[in-house]
Amino acid sequence: MNEIRKEEKEWYDNPNMITTMLIAVSILVIILSQSFAIRNHLDAGTILRSIINYNSFYLLALVYFILIKTKIGRRYFPFLNILISIFFCLITVASTFTIFLSFGLTSVVDLALNLVLTIYFIYVFIHDTVIGTELKMKETPMDEVNNSQYFYAICGLVVVALVVSLIGANTFDEVVLALLDSIYYALFARYIFLYKEFQDKKKLSKRKKNKKIEKKEDSIVEEEKEVETQTKKKTSSSKKVEKEEEK
Repeated sequence: MNEIRKEEKEWYDNPNMITTMLIAVSILVIILSQSFAIRNHLDAGTILRSIINYNSFYLLALVYFILIKTKIGRRYFPFLNILISIFFCLITVASTFTIFLSFGLTSVVDLALNLVLTIYFIYVFIHDTVIGTELKMKETPMDEVNNSQYFYAICGLVVVALVVSLIGANTFDEVVLALLDSIYYALFARYIFLYKEFQDKKKLSKRKKNKKIEKKEDSIVEEEKEVETQTKKKTSSSKKVEKEEEK
């Protein structure tokens, strides 16, 4: 129990730097994107659409990472993960429609990145829940890919997306936002990677604990058997002695 409690404590302490960085990058992206929009003299409607379309992911993720630093967020952590999973699915669907509206290398890479990130998040955070069991996720093809492969696949897609964005960038504002987007996606993937590593260590510690309990139970059973055999031998020897005395 002490080892499990220590791991649970470490999960909220170890990735503390990454969650703090994700919060900082989210705030920076939101502020810079709106300041760039205002500096370019965009109208209020365009700025509002930018908040809803571009910054919705950062706003929701910002709330998510702030909440998991509180007791309420940790208590309802599984429900928060379900909400994020649903939102990721909606982003992926939106990226699919974007391909039909404006087909290009940027839209294809964005769709691939959102799709892999959605699958990765669901694989890590929903896989071992009741919903994951009901959906039989252990029998799906996404279970064939391990944690490291998901992480490096996302990192590769992030690099490709950054290169494509930098090639197509026309202003300094677009370059800055493309760099911040890449940093954010890489940090988010690292956050998921760390949680999966934590879950694997937790399962391993439980298995070790169960094995120790089984060994103790087996040793107790063997001791009881030895006691029984010894008592039987004693009773049989005492009976022999009694018979000899009778004779």
